[in-house]
Amino acid sequence: MRSTRRDEILAHAAKLFSERGIAATTVRDIADEVGILSGSLYHYFDSKDAIANEIVVRFLEDLNVRYEDSIEPEGSARNRLATMVSVSFASAVDHPYATEVYQGEAILSSQPADAPITVLVQKAHSYWRSAIARGIADGEFREDIDPEQFHRLLRESVWSTVAQYRPQLSELADDLQRNLISVFLDGFAARSGDGDPVARIARRTAKKDAQTESPDSEFAELRSDVDELKSVIRELSSSIRQLQKP
Repeated sequence: MRSTRRDEILAHAAKLFSERGIAATTVRDIADEVGILSGSLYHYFDSKDAIANEIVVRFLEDLNVRYEDSIEPEGSARNRLATMVSVSFASAVDHPYATEVYQGEAILSSQPADAPITVLVQKAHSYWRSAIARGIADGEFREDIDPEQFHRLLRESVWSTVAQYRPQLSELADDLQRNLISVFLDGFAARSGDGDPVARIARRTAKKDAQTESPDSEFAELRSDVDELKSVIRELSSSIRQLQKP
């Protein structure tokens, strides 16, 4: 499909916004990159903020369509999450810098509940939450890791990896997503005996007892899990950098 002038403006603006921020990027900066006069840019967009909003909205709309299309009702929850990781990388490749613009700009990530970006973000989150909840209910995933914390860790790891490896994303996407899937989903898989209903009830009871004895124990356990995952991600990034060296 041929690129339109609007597409060119969005592409150049996304890169400038990700590098400088929206506030530090002028309309003239964008126009110069595109090769048009500043006044001509207003024929396509009402303002710089309108450009930023369309960059993010286009990305999120496409991402949600891909998430929806990737759902296989009969597939496992693990495969669904693995596919969502792959879909996320593919969408990030096709919408360069969009996720970096969203994550780096508070004005875009803290909008009213009924704002288009907020609605689209919550819809995207619902796909992750649904897959995780199903995996736990079916006994595929562990019950001792908070699902919302896992959801956030996995999702944020995907997008931070996209930003970190943006210059080489097209070439490294397959390796990066494979490593993320291995680290997170294999670690989240139910261990031997986790699928036993009796054992699951026993674990829940033991967890409640432990929480009664020590209110801070759940937080301490969660912090330990988060620290461990951060350590694994750092080691993963280091390994990838070593592989990139000639």
